[in-house]
Amino acid sequence: MEVRETRSGLLLAEESAAPRQIREALKKIDPDLILGQEVDQAWSCFLWRVLLRRSDRPAEWLLDWREDLTDPRSRPRPLSHALLDEVVALRRGSRRPYKDPFEATEEAIAKADEDEEEDAIDTARAAAKRAQTLSPIHRSRALYLSRARARREGRV
Repeated sequence: MEVRETRSGLLLAEESAAPRQIREALKKIDPDLILGQEVDQAWSCFLWRVLLRRSDRPAEWLLDWREDLTDPRSRPRPLSHALLDEVVALRRGSRRPYKDPFEATEEAIAKADEDEEEDAIDTARAAAKRAQTLSPIHRSRALYLSRARARREGRV
């Protein structure tokens, strides 16, 4: 049994299913849907794909069954009936908003670039502040104490 967190934060327990059951359920949704299986090299486990077969054209990719459906590098999820819910959500007329995975990847890359740029700016600010407040020459504790003694005695 697989436990996953939904988009709203709800924990959901999913019972794994046999590929044959999922294929039959996909055929009920649309007779042209195909369930494909590949080995994901990055995670060394099976990756389930849903394809749409056209009569005279090659099969068209619909989705990969991963933990984060918008991230093509996320860990593949075990096969379960929740895959059918995602396929139904992709149909026309579904109330769930659909986001193109390629657009989502581009947005994720842009967000990562922005975060990287912000980190670089923050690091530069911290370095500039440190350069203004700290002396580049290390001063020992003994020097500090001797100057403090001289100030107390009024020699400075």
